[in-house]
Amino acid sequence: MKISPENLIVDEGLCLNYKSFFITGNDEGYIFSLMDLLVKSFINNGFIKKSLVEGNNDFDDLLRLENKYVYVCEKYIGNNSLEDIERNQDILIFYQKTSPKNKTIKQFFSNSKERVLLECYELDQGRKKNILNGFIKKYNLFFEKNTYWFLLSVLDNRFAILNKELEKILLLENKNDTVGLANVLNMERLAEANKFFFKIHLGGGDITSFLNSSVNSLSDFYSHFSYFKIYSHLLFESESKSDLEYKIPKYLFREKQSLLNLFDSLNENKKNLLSSLVFKTEKLVRKNPTLFKSLFFRFVLNYKKIIS
Repeated sequence: MKISPENLIVDEGLCLNYKSFFITGNDEGYIFSLMDLLVKSFINNGFIKKSLVEGNNDFDDLLRLENKYVYVCEKYIGNNSLEDIERNQDILIFYQKTSPKNKTIKQFFSNSKERVLLECYELDQGRKKNILNGFIKKYNLFFEKNTYWFLLSVLDNRFAILNKELEKILLLENKNDTVGLANVLNMERLAEANKFFFKIHLGGGDITSFLNSSVNSLSDFYSHFSYFKIYSHLLFESESKSDLEYKIPKYLFREKQSLLNLFDSLNENKKNLLSSLVFKTEKLVRKNPTLFKSLFFRFVLNYKKIIS
């Protein structure tokens, strides 16, 4: 059957329900990371890893005793050999990038209830959210609402990199410190995204130039947009100027006055307009992810217009 790779990432024990796995797709980093994850899970459950190479299929080992094996190969050994492995109650993990040549193998795995087809592609926001939620549950973590959405927006869309980022987050003492998160994830990219919020008063030509050079992927959009959300919420939730001054993170000492001035310029109507603009833009990008650049450009100009 075909199942989402994220299901096995969130619940590693789920792999024990199946006999064989075909890991494919176009994200090679994801393919190898998922293969390693599955192998480790089987090893932790008493299996011994063995690599199969073409012309050396020794899975019918008369001296195997009571050992259980998880076989790994990048050249398909054929349906009959696969079934021999399964009869021995061993496991096969076959991995290979998607190609027209392995279409029939895909069908063989997807049509079976005991075998699994796993297709690895760049993560969309929903699949990334499933992985993050599983990570939080596994390590019993707590993220404040704003920190959670910030984290979701800036984590990489490529699983192999995202997985490393999550490992780094575990080392943080204060996991709700956004600047700390930015430092362990992608400090340079996030630092530039952070600075852009404070350039909102730039002219239209300067904004266009910045967007063309800095926002060229959906991940770039979420990096920049997340800071607009964070600082907007900071402004909305502050009851007074002194309250805002207390809440402003220490790392924003250079931008502190800009936020205080912006707070002075906002009334309830402007806050409502900004809140609605943030909500509508995020909703539009989720529905039309390929339009991220034009939607962000329109968002920035409207944001600029409201606070002017």
